[in-house]
Amino acid sequence: MNYLRVIRNNWKKCTFGAAVSVYALQALKTHVEIEQHMREFASNIQTNWVSDRPKKVLVVMNPVANKKRSEKFFTNYCEPVLHLAGYSVEILRTNHIGHAKTYVEELATLPDAIVVAGGDGTSSEVVTGLMRRRGNLCPITILPLGRSMQSASKRINIFGVKDVNYVKSLSKALEPMLKDKSQYQSVIRFDVINEDDGTDSQLKPIFGLNGLSWGLLKDISAAKDKYWYFGPLRHYASAASKSFADNWSLKTDYVYTPPCPGCVDCAASVQRQEAAQPAGLFTRGFIKYQKNPAEIKTPLIKNDNCSKKFEGSAEASQININCVQNKDNFAELESQFISSLQPGWEFIKQIPEVTCSNILPSLVIKSRTIQLHPDGEMAEKFYSIDGEEYDARPIKVSVVPNAIKVFC
Repeated sequence: MNYLRVIRNNWKKCTFGAAVSVYALQALKTHVEIEQHMREFASNIQTNWVSDRPKKVLVVMNPVANKKRSEKFFTNYCEPVLHLAGYSVEILRTNHIGHAKTYVEELATLPDAIVVAGGDGTSSEVVTGLMRRRGNLCPITILPLGRSMQSASKRINIFGVKDVNYVKSLSKALEPMLKDKSQYQSVIRFDVINEDDGTDSQLKPIFGLNGLSWGLLKDISAAKDKYWYFGPLRHYASAASKSFADNWSLKTDYVYTPPCPGCVDCAASVQRQEAAQPAGLFTRGFIKYQKNPAEIKTPLIKNDNCSKKFEGSAEASQININCVQNKDNFAELESQFISSLQPGWEFIKQIPEVTCSNILPSLVIKSRTIQLHPDGEMAEKFYSIDGEEYDARPIKVSVVPNAIKVFC
């Protein structure tokens, strides 16, 4: 009874002490679980995956990614693993936009592998730098250190301690490189179009893995950090702020060519690009994209539909362009035009679907290439290519099949 009387008379102190105790126990439990996992992973490396010869690895790190926590996670849970496996590690800490792209493009000799320790923007810069080079390319591995890449840590942690599952996801991302398991992945190429004659401009192309986003959903996702004070509900707050906004509509003309598994016309088109582009741009041929030996042996065929062009115009609130693998097992572009979103109270009811990107598109176009010619009024809008913003100018989007080797 005396114990209960003390708690009743000092309930505020008791509540605070209980909260601190629970937090400390949770933090200790998390620390022990992480230490146990890292010991098991290190033991497995020493037993099975230590390299016979030292391999050079370039780590491209964005130190400000994930609220400046990416470097801490890499240093604590990834770098020791690479040293233990016998890798020689060189770290590039990017300090401005385009740093990784220029550095990788101008490297005298490529390392045995490149580790991307950042978000989508860092991976896009590394891929762009590689694709602008001549000759053979080194494989890459992507660590989920950016906020948009932390699929393993989406649950809310009320204690604010490190997520054990997230640390395990970092180990899982490194494991294919340690086992030397990789596969070829297609990338997306973005070229600016000259408005006068419709040809590709002399600006260097941009390459990405995740695609293009343009419109309302992109703006909502980009603005959610402004509402940080809403905590885990900041995405909902950002969507709510756009409920009665103007200028939702995107107007653009488009020209696309149908999907193609690879034919003589595709090869001829790339060869013409090689002849037209100056040195230093992306000038590797169609066959060099397909470094997979099983695909190089496949003879090029004649596809009469490859050179056909289809034109149209669209008005939508959101446009997404992604690279997908179709049922015939070759890469194609999937362009989604979403026009069902309208400002007002109906949009507020759709906010849960908006934040989860579960809005069904009104129009879907499957293509090998697609050109977007935005209306002049869209000049103030911005494309998002792998998380990086670019001016909404006329562009040509193309799929580059089996262009880069990824450890996964």
